[in-house]
Amino acid sequence: MTTESPIPTKAGRRWELIWNLFLGFLVSALSVLTAASNFMAYQADKKSADLESEGDRTLALSNTDYIRANQFIILDYTMFDGEYIQRGVDDFAADYYKSNFSDELQSSIDRGSAFDDQYYKDMYAESDKSFDDAFASLDAANAEKDHEGSYQLAMLIASVGLAFAAYASLLNNANFLRGVFSILSMILLGVGSVQFLIALFA
Repeated sequence: MTTESPIPTKAGRRWELIWNLFLGFLVSALSVLTAASNFMAYQADKKSADLESEGDRTLALSNTDYIRANQFIILDYTMFDGEYIQRGVDDFAADYYKSNFSDELQSSIDRGSAFDDQYYKDMYAESDKSFDDAFASLDAANAEKDHEGSYQLAMLIASVGLAFAAYASLLNNANFLRGVFSILSMILLGVGSVQFLIALFA
């Protein structure tokens, strides 16, 4: 003897339709959130790599500028010593040495003291600026890495929610787990959306 399945009532069919629409919304929303999080994580990773490369290049430029400044300072000391030694002995040679003073050294002498603090600031200005720019780029790269991690967390949350929603859609309306997984998916959609917005506006 077999038992026939009950014929679904009109209210039951309506309830089944609502469940299917709700699960369809969850699957769609979580899929979009997963894809958006993945895309934004990729963009953050790309931007971080670009900033890190720019920081490394600028830091290398800073080192080059520092070495070059040291060479110019040594040249200034050589010219200054030559002018000091030759002045009163061979003024022509002394004038030659003086004509090779850098603008920074001449400005320092005009201020009343050769090789004052301002002289060194002027000589190392380009190197210091490049150094500051390099670490600004590296700090920005680290910030983008933090954004990438936040987007990846949002993607993980959305992926788990999507798995719950997909599994719930395979269960029939009478199965208790269908409701449980649907509620979990809805909660994870909310948490994932908040995490995505935190990463976006951080």
